[in-house]
Amino acid sequence: MRKYFQFQNAAKINCGEAALLTIGKELAYLGANKPLVLVSANAEKLGVKEKVLEAISRDGIRDIVTSCVPNVDIDYAKEQKAAYIAEKCDSIVAVGGDEVMDTAKCIKLLLSQEWDEILPVVAESAVKGKDIPLIAIPSENGSGKEANGYVEVGEYYLSSPALVPNVVIIDENVTMAAPAREVAACGVYALANAIEAYIETEETDIASIYAEKAIVLLSKHLLVAVRDSGNAEACRAAALAGTLAGIAYGANPYGASHALAEGLADVTGEPLEEMFALTLLPAIEKAKEKYESRIKSLYYLLVGADEYAETPDSERAAKAIGAVERLLVELQKDGGMPIKISATKIARENFGSIADAAINKRASITAFGPIEKTTFLEMLNAAY
Repeated sequence: MRKYFQFQNAAKINCGEAALLTIGKELAYLGANKPLVLVSANAEKLGVKEKVLEAISRDGIRDIVTSCVPNVDIDYAKEQKAAYIAEKCDSIVAVGGDEVMDTAKCIKLLLSQEWDEILPVVAESAVKGKDIPLIAIPSENGSGKEANGYVEVGEYYLSSPALVPNVVIIDENVTMAAPAREVAACGVYALANAIEAYIETEETDIASIYAEKAIVLLSKHLLVAVRDSGNAEACRAAALAGTLAGIAYGANPYGASHALAEGLADVTGEPLEEMFALTLLPAIEKAKEKYESRIKSLYYLLVGADEYAETPDSERAAKAIGAVERLLVELQKDGGMPIKISATKIARENFGSIADAAINKRASITAFGPIEKTTFLEMLNAAY
């Protein structure tokens, strides 16, 4: 057991049928009645914005300021900070995926710390500061940023308890609006969060409990959610797993799959959430060299007690990798998401640049020790 570790999970999670209708009571509890509602373009297109505004209005809150988030942009965050102050808002509601969650946290940071800029002061330690209530409603929740305290701003990374949202609302009526490919991609992103957090922790770490639950939920429900968007139980379970995996990975933000996926997205411009379907298997294969016992335990989470017990110990690590591979193959069939680089437009001649980008990612610092370029190149060739 490690001699010391830290773990904090301050976000309240409201999950399930009609969870969205709790937003008015949560705002009231936080002493808020004029929220700034940030919505992703995708969530607005899918009709999620209207559902959220209707839910807020049900409890008598009529004074609402809304804005559509284009991407994670510091100038936009500063504009919204000014709008928040000018309109006398008293809370933030973030609806969407990473771009909204990161932007909401940037605005919260600027307001709570009374900063005019995030860069270059992002390296300073954030204090508790002013109370800026933040409610997160994920509609594309692969990263799990809706429930953890870290934010990425360009090449900068900040982690602070001051950034953890007060409440996370997971409602199947929100998550069921997403198309199958998006559900599949976000699900694999969440699976990568959970598996790498699990591999990079010891069984005594609290974060591993969140990772374990996420893996079990995704192995059981993700494929059903992709195949049947009307299955409320599966969609709810997959969305909850994304949040739990994000909490786990936020406490242990390391792993070769993440570093390489981020490198691929940076160099090629491909969507980050789809890159994990290319990098997860090679990363687990590499992890087996050092963490074979954890991967054997992973097999138990993926298939359950009976199949695990019937499998010889010497075969469990390979079987775990095979179980992940089978899930990816089925997700490719039903979600249309590529799981091999050869099925994309990514060219082999870019592998060197991708490996260089991956080396510089925070996720690569402690995964199996600092990862060398040759290791990333091996993974890319394995993924081809």
